[in-house]
Amino acid sequence: MNNKQENRIALLKSFLKSDTLKRIVVNILGIIIILLMVLAAVTPIRYNLRVGMVPTHTISASKDVIDEISTEKNRKIAAESVAPTYKLQDGVTEKVLNKLELIKNELFAVIQYAKTLEDYSFDRRYTKEELDYAADMLSEITLRSFQLQSLMNTSEEDFNTLFSSLKDTIANTMQGSVSEGQENSAINSIVSIIGYSTEINVLQNVAMPVLREVIMPNMVIDIEATEFARQAARDAVDPVVYKQGQNIVVRGEGRIKENQIKMLDSLGLLDTDTTDYKTYVGATIIVLLSLLGLMLCLNSLDKNVFLNTKRLILIYLVLSIGLLFSILAKIIGYIYAAPLLFVSIILSASIGYKPALLASAVFSAIASFMLAIGGHNTAADACFMLISGISSGSISALMLKDNSRRTHVLMAGFVGSAISALTLIAAGLMVSNDTSLIFSNAAWSSMGGIISTLLSIGIQPMLETLFNLPTQSRLIDLCNPKQPLMNRLLTEAPGTYHHSLIIANLAEACAERVGANPYLARAGGYYHDIGKLKRPKYFKENQINQENILNENEPQVAAAIITAHIRDGLVYAKQHRLPVELQNIISEHHGNSLVMYFYSKAVLQEGKENVNEDDYRYDSVPPRSVEGAIVMLCDTIEAAVRSLKHPSMEEIVEFIIKLIQQKIDDGQLRNAPLTIDDLHGVAESCAKVLYGVFHERVEYPSRNKHSKLQEKLPSKKKEIDENGSSESNIQGDAE
Repeated sequence: MNNKQENRIALLKSFLKSDTLKRIVVNILGIIIILLMVLAAVTPIRYNLRVGMVPTHTISASKDVIDEISTEKNRKIAAESVAPTYKLQDGVTEKVLNKLELIKNELFAVIQYAKTLEDYSFDRRYTKEELDYAADMLSEITLRSFQLQSLMNTSEEDFNTLFSSLKDTIANTMQGSVSEGQENSAINSIVSIIGYSTEINVLQNVAMPVLREVIMPNMVIDIEATEFARQAARDAVDPVVYKQGQNIVVRGEGRIKENQIKMLDSLGLLDTDTTDYKTYVGATIIVLLSLLGLMLCLNSLDKNVFLNTKRLILIYLVLSIGLLFSILAKIIGYIYAAPLLFVSIILSASIGYKPALLASAVFSAIASFMLAIGGHNTAADACFMLISGISSGSISALMLKDNSRRTHVLMAGFVGSAISALTLIAAGLMVSNDTSLIFSNAAWSSMGGIISTLLSIGIQPMLETLFNLPTQSRLIDLCNPKQPLMNRLLTEAPGTYHHSLIIANLAEACAERVGANPYLARAGGYYHDIGKLKRPKYFKENQINQENILNENEPQVAAAIITAHIRDGLVYAKQHRLPVELQNIISEHHGNSLVMYFYSKAVLQEGKENVNEDDYRYDSVPPRSVEGAIVMLCDTIEAAVRSLKHPSMEEIVEFIIKLIQQKIDDGQLRNAPLTIDDLHGVAESCAKVLYGVFHERVEYPSRNKHSKLQEKLPSKKKEIDENGSSESNIQGDAE
């Protein structure tokens, strides 16, 4: 195996173990789960119906559907009502007169043949053989036996008179318009003209067949123009459309017709093989576009959430829970009671308002269209719920931006409910006159907001525990002195506890100044040194009136004991399931900085070339979060500022800036997303807090300066002399 193949395998193994693959899998599974839920929700109930049955259910159109049969019937009627378009055909009169002449000659020949027969007379009866022979003489016209009988009994004079009249009348008639399909009208007109001078028998048996044979229309139908006009008439007919939510069949009313069956079948509402794939395709596109947009926006606006697999899982879980309750609202028939605020409230309280705003908008889009399909719901309902969900969800998320405690969640939920109802009322009044329906929908929407709030308050603690989230409520609870680790720190390492209180106050002030999470910063200050519980007496702040024990050890051993409190702190944090963000602060609050005191001591003792600097560095990485960097700076600043003697505010600020610059030079801030302005804000905030903590105290007078007062109060002086001056002892301890 060559190096390229080995590199490819190594890259593949690295990818399979990477967080990128985990995020891809989470996104794929999340999209599939939500898509399946939506597709299941939009799948209609199927009915077993046939033409002629009495409807057993009232069935409404799940979306706009065309009544194809009724529409086609109306279009056919419209097309048939269009009169044909005619065009003049030249030379028709000449053709008619020429054919009349040819027929005249053949008929005259038949008369001449009759005269050649024995016993010829105008009332002679001819045999079948004679009539057949006469018929064979005709090629331009076909006459039946009785018609030939009349012809052969016609005199030449009557014959000539007939054809003379026919010629003149036909010529006059053809000068006008003989439309295609109106030939019989022209024939009847000619017959009525020549009928006055022609014997009835000859008129019917000779003239009529001749006219039928020769008369041709001179105005023929323009097929192309006529079809165009008829198609225009068809197109002008509006389709018969059943709007979304309109009843197609009503229970117990009449019998089901063919057009109703066809509409129900096209919507996939019948128990047949027909499926309305368009609905599923549309739902799939909405889900995919919405969730893809959510991920792209998260990647741009909140990378911390996008790159955190646990938070992605939480988002998909909350979306799925919200859709589940929305489906329940659809099943019971009150779609406006769907908890559209649920996603906004619970994500704001759990992972922040930015992902909550984005996820709430996506949830509103998916849920609104999902709820609007089927039953008596319409596209207008989808639009109303979308507007209501986005507006109320955005307000609730922004209200929880800085405070997501339970009472504030309740307030945000009620405000969101009111916004939702007002939005629906405003939109409804603009497009509808049905005020009762408008206010009914608004009331149900408000109820849905309240349900969302109660669900969020009930479910959030479970999600906090399940995902170990650093929510405001959780962080406030962790800062309670009665928490096990805090209680142990107070009793077993009181100096560290006091130090942690100061760091917590400093970190909270700095976080508020730079726009970070003050609750996480405060909790980080409380818990950053919990690893010192393993060996509390080895740390100076817990050594009261005694020498530093670490000075009795070799420098490398002492440095190892000091740096070990990071590992020990992580062990305690994991045992007590502290949030990962808090664990990161514990792990990173010293970065990979150098334990300078014992490193310098080792260099003095052994020489720099014999000392490995890495043995005296913390085994961690520089802080990667704003809150972690703040705790690290506050930890350094608090310890260093103690060494100043009666400093002014300006001196404290200047000193703190120098300390921060040292951290920058050592590379301890390279991972933290802090700007120069943020660092100046940290310096100023720390200076204000520390100036108040380490201010110059008023020097109390000693006992000998109270002699006059004591002389006036001998009994009190005696009591103090016997029991010891507790007041002085307390003051001494405080100083």
